[in-house]
Order: sequence, then structure tokens, then C-alpha cells
Amino acid sequence: MKITQRPIRTTVFFGLICALLFIPLSLGLCNIMSWPMAVNMIIWSYLATYGFVLTRWAEKSALSILFPLVLLLIILFVVKSNSAFFLFALVIFSWIRSGICFQKPFSRVLLMELFLTLGGALLAAWFTPDSMFTRALGIWMFFLVQSLYFVFLDHRNLKENALSDPFEEAMIQAEKTLSGGL
Repeated sequence: MKITQRPIRTTVFFGLICALLFIPLSLGLCNIMSWPMAVNMIIWSYLATYGFVLTRWAEKSALSILFPLVLLLIILFVVKSNSAFFLFALVIFSWIRSGICFQKPFSRVLLMELFLTLGGALLAAWFTPDSMFTRALGIWMFFLVQSLYFVFLDHRNLKENALSDPFEEAMIQAEKTLSGGL
């Protein structure tokens, strides 16, 4: 039995979970810190979690994204502007996805990253101003746009590297041996 990775579906569901958790998390963190800092902390935690998911899909070490995440965490406490933090978060997000996890030539992914990251950010910003519900909807819309990355990127290599059942692999090897073809 092959276990295939479905990055498009997982990204959409991850965005939905992030959107659903946004309101309770922001209400809880507002008791501890200011509203802008709470929102930035939530965004950082979503980025970190999704970054670790990306490293698993790309079969990279989780330590490889530690530097960008620590850098963004430092920026979270240093930069006082939410807009500036969001811009840094988008750059770090693109760095983790296309620079560390799914390394492709820079010229090939630059336009795609600009389109998806800025497009997702503009869509999220369009839903953001009114209430916490619209902010949560904006987060989900951002991840919906980000799932297009795996449509544009040939994600068949993820399925080729998919994990398979060891028993099935042994059975296939035994059949090859019995049929005379090693």
C-alpha cells in the first residue's frame, strides 16, 4: 500500500485549521500581550508549522528552516509595524518554500513566488479590515492561493518519493527474484 502525499489538499486543510484557530488563539494571546504582537505571534506560529510540513514533504532536515524562523522571531520583537512584519513573513515564507525545501532555479520560481505570495497576501489583506472573522477568512484565502504552488510546481516528484509499505516492497522484490529478474 502506497502512502502518497497530497500537498494541495493538505495546504487547503491546514489553512482551514489555521483560520478556525485564529479567533480563539488571538483572544487568548490578547490577555498576555498587545493585539498586534498577538497577531504577529500567531502568524509566526502558522509559518513555523507549515514550514516543518514543507520540510517533511521535501525530505529536508527540520533544522534547515531553523535560521529563517529564528530570524523572523527576532523581527517579530524588533519591528513595531504590522505591515513590515507581514512583508518580512512573506519573504521568509518564500525563502523556506522555494529556497530551502523545493530548490529550483531562482529565475524559474521568482515570478511564481511573487504571484502566489503577493497574491495571497493581497487577498488576505482584502478580507482583513473588518473583524476577527474576516481576518480568519483572509488567512484561509492566503493558504488557498498557496496551494496553487503545488499545481504550478510539478509535484509528481513528491509522489515518486512517497513512502510505501515495507511488506509490499518485499513482496515485489520476491516476485522479481522468483521470475528471474533482479
